[in-house]
Amino acid sequence: MDSVIRMNMNKSHKTDPSRGLPGRVTEPEARAPIVLGQVPAHPLNHALKVPGRPEQACVLRRRLATVVPRFALDVVLVLASELFNNAVTHSRSGQQEGKVIVVVNRLPGRVQVKVIDQGPCDPDGASPHVRPLDPRREGGWGLRLVDAEADRWGTHHEGGRTTVWFEVDRSAVRM
Repeated sequence: MDSVIRMNMNKSHKTDPSRGLPGRVTEPEARAPIVLGQVPAHPLNHALKVPGRPEQACVLRRRLATVVPRFALDVVLVLASELFNNAVTHSRSGQQEGKVIVVVNRLPGRVQVKVIDQGPCDPDGASPHVRPLDPRREGGWGLRLVDAEADRWGTHHEGGRTTVWFEVDRSAVRM
């Protein structure tokens, strides 16, 4: 199956343990960073599989806070939370038994985060993209925020799954 990569360059709920907890991700293809150049042989990465429910966003942020380098922490927590909520809202990950995989890769001088969902609810659905600005619309601001705050971001479609990823450079943290 062909894969499609799209890239853009830019400069308190309580959790009910019975409703599911984050799990470990062991799939090498999910854990691997998306790179355009050379990458170290063994990048430091962390991956977890989170139940696709809105209340799991706070669990995700707590877990990310333990592995994301301090220089990128605020930006990563906001952007990863936005992408997680997008996955839950717009993909099969938000359906019964749905999951979202979140991967953090610590690369030289930057952090890369990938949010992998189970693919669109509608097979003919649009790829994640920045919507035209409409202040009257309730949603549609998450990818605009990613576009403004991440140094690079993009989408990758493969095996029925959608990955939205972003990178934050050490020297470019803005939030």
